[in-house]
Amino acid sequence: MLRLVVDESGQIWPDAGHKAPGRGTYLCMQEDCLSAMSDRWLQPMKAKFPVVLPQWQVLRQRIGDVLDACLVQGFSCLRARADIGRDAVMHRLWNNTPMVLFGAADAGDAICRQIEMAIAKRTQSGHAVELVEVESTAWLGRMFGRECVAVASVDCSPMAEKLKQYCVWLRHVKVSG
Repeated sequence: MLRLVVDESGQIWPDAGHKAPGRGTYLCMQEDCLSAMSDRWLQPMKAKFPVVLPQWQVLRQRIGDVLDACLVQGFSCLRARADIGRDAVMHRLWNNTPMVLFGAADAGDAICRQIEMAIAKRTQSGHAVELVEVESTAWLGRMFGRECVAVASVDCSPMAEKLKQYCVWLRHVKVSG
């Protein structure tokens, strides 16, 4: 769930950090909820808040922008502890620490097969690994301050879990439009 707040001019803003002042409401960020979202679904907010409608298309763009900014900030915090690129990730997959892998949707077939096989072997031996598919090698590269990145991994942590959630939400926001 993503917190939404309404400013004094009746505009709805996402509050990913849950720190914005004032009263808010929560938006379901599941793909099926977002695909059904429209100004009609925002109408009940008028009973509690001075909301100006229509604004779903603008709100969806704001949510995407806020999530993207949160991801840039989060990945920059984890950049020093991340393994970036196929060789580094393959090496890290043989560690026993739980990890999160971020893989680009447009990564090559060969790298995808290698990563999937390594994940399967690791999972069989009882070690946790989560794979999060992201938009593209260019997008993942931007997150890590490089030209393009096909795959990267980080140890499981609260920050990694938050980034994983934001990646899923961002994909849902983009798909629903």
